[in-house]
Amino acid sequence: MELLQLKYFVTVARLEHMTKAAQELRIAQPALSKTISRLEEDLGTPLFERQGRQIRLNAYGKAFLARARAALQLLEEGRREVADLAGLERGRIHLALSNMEQLREPLRLFLEEHPEINFHIVQSSMEDMEQTIEYSEVDFFLTSMPIKHPDIDHLPLLDEEVFLAVPPAHRLASRASVHLSEAAQEPFVGYKEGHPYQKMNNEFCSQAGFIPNVVCEVEDPRTIAELVRSGFGVALIGECKSGEELKLVKLRIEHPQARRTFRIAWLRSRYLSQAARSFRDFLEKYYRLQGIELTPS
Repeated sequence: MELLQLKYFVTVARLEHMTKAAQELRIAQPALSKTISRLEEDLGTPLFERQGRQIRLNAYGKAFLARARAALQLLEEGRREVADLAGLERGRIHLALSNMEQLREPLRLFLEEHPEINFHIVQSSMEDMEQTIEYSEVDFFLTSMPIKHPDIDHLPLLDEEVFLAVPPAHRLASRASVHLSEAAQEPFVGYKEGHPYQKMNNEFCSQAGFIPNVVCEVEDPRTIAELVRSGFGVALIGECKSGEELKLVKLRIEHPQARRTFRIAWLRSRYLSQAARSFRDFLEKYYRLQGIELTPS
């Protein structure tokens, strides 16, 4: 069994389409088909059910896929560890995050200090993070919600209060604080379904005794700010600096307690390169200098 066979098999298993897999791997389809067939011969059993151009993993293929992914991840970690020890690479860090709002400034400062380090950043939902954590190449997950996995370590970076933002001429705009239940009948501007912030906002509303009537769903806080200012509805937003720059009318929420914690998480069993460890240490120092006490969880 060859390493190349495992890499090709994992790609085919993910796409379940030989032509698309060949295009992604940049090899000829006949060569890819031959490699997969040779792997099946080595194992003594077919791994796919073939239906024309479409293929599906069978029970044997699903069982082998988990082992193949684990083997490739261990080999990659070994390569990175050896490269670290030998000083053969200047560093590449893989990040998965739900949004860039809290990371923009520390990332800019880190790259100023370490221009030789490259980042690969993907936007990912909580569901995607939890599904891919076992076999992805991600070094760190940055999220406002804890990832449910027994082998995950968390480091909280930023704890912020959540406010109710209202249009300037809103009936509540002159208030300093509110009970969130007072906004139960209001139209809400929120993040798209599945976004970590929206899940948390829905939970705050649930604690206040209502389900928010979300009339607009967007992806970034600045769009939410524009919609609130334009009178489309109210919104729940954080207190971070970027939020302050949005110049919204923000009301403190007396009940329920509305706070969220931005954190960095990593797989405990995964080898972290020197570059990755440096970035984690930099984030810890950056947020500590902002006056935030960090306690690993």
